[in-house]
Amino acid sequence: MKVELKIDPNLAQERAIIEAPKWTPKLTAAMTFLEALSDKTAVLTAKRDDKIYLLEPDKVEIIRTEGGKIMLYDYRAREYTATKPLNELMDTLPSDFVRISKAVIINSSRINHISNSFDRTMHVRMENGMNDYITRSYLAAMKMRLGL
Repeated sequence: MKVELKIDPNLAQERAIIEAPKWTPKLTAAMTFLEALSDKTAVLTAKRDDKIYLLEPDKVEIIRTEGGKIMLYDYRAREYTATKPLNELMDTLPSDFVRISKAVIINSSRINHISNSFDRTMHVRMENGMNDYITRSYLAAMKMRLGL
């Protein structure tokens, strides 16, 4: 793999572009490494029992829309209510988080296993025992993220 660095003082922020003839496991590793360098948030703010909690993103496993609220579930499956909308959260989450449906974001580093399901979707089980489905429209991106 050739590496090239260009310094441009006119750029507002750093940018990395990877060009390749096809997707390989090396590219997955490079993307993961580069995304980790740009992880955006140190904590997530959420509410539970009339208290505000600052949660470390690596302890959060699932973020989903439920009944008009954005719910976060940690590694013990404790439920919190997010203080930001789902789209805003997605913009601030570290690179381990991936959207698996219109209403659900998961922490890919906390996946226990993935299995085939009905209707060309996939079932995902998290380390905390919670389950959800990767919908068809998000399946290709999830497979690419996992290097499948």
